[in-house]
Amino acid sequence: MNTLVSAPPLLPDVARLRPRQQMGIDCADCGLPLGPSGRVLGEVRYRGLPFRLWVCPTGCDTGPPGP
Repeated sequence: MNTLVSAPPLLPDVARLRPRQQMGIDCADCGLPLGPSGRVLGEVRYRGLPFRLWVCPTGCDTGPPGP
């Protein structure tokens, strides 16, 4: 029997994130400002404090800038 199991996303190391990424102002993956939207990547604890990591709502576009 084949059963698909979705694995939880790999969360970045909170210690390596910039403060704006830790606070949910910037994307935890690409570092771009989130503005009024974003989606929760997951929740982690760092030094006993809870952090909710936010990412770009439609996925990060880290490719080269357009013309």
